[in-house]
Amino acid sequence: MQPAAAGIGRKRDENKMIWKIILVLGILGLLLGLLVTGISVALPIVNGPHTSWEEAMYGIVPGILVLIVSFFVFSIGLIFVIKNRKKRA
Repeated sequence: MQPAAAGIGRKRDENKMIWKIILVLGILGLLLGLLVTGISVALPIVNGPHTSWEEAMYGIVPGILVLIVSFFVFSIGLIFVIKNRKKRA
């Protein structure tokens, strides 16, 4: 019985680590989305007549989409990390 019980405990630890990895990926995605959106918004302001807002939209729209998806990934990871922490306590 001992090896089976040890395997179950190890599986729970792996699940906790997976949610932490998902949380970190969500944070990195948020940073990437903010960076892409920020640079794309600043491009027409800094470059003046060389870049139009229509051209900047090619970076703004994907940046916002990355932000939205990453926010949901971050939220799901945070919920499960907090849930697993409360289970342990």
